[in-house]
Amino acid sequence: MAAYELVLHEEAARRLAIASRSEQRRLGTMLDGLKAAPFRKGDLQERDALGRANEILVDGDWLVTFWVDHALR
Repeated sequence: MAAYELVLHEEAARRLAIASRSEQRRLGTMLDGLKAAPFRKGDLQERDALGRANEILVDGDWLVTFWVDHALR
């Protein structure tokens, strides 16, 4: 199976860049986990304006919203 690629929204990348080193490590671990387990469900779910089901992970003060495009990986 081909590996999944992680693509961050511009605002998410900016917030990650200004986070503390410990938060960057924690979020990096979470994001690596998403790539390794792309069928993972979030703690919450929400539909976006295009009707896609978005998963939301909650980690402390952080909310990570994601959707997986299995066709493109």
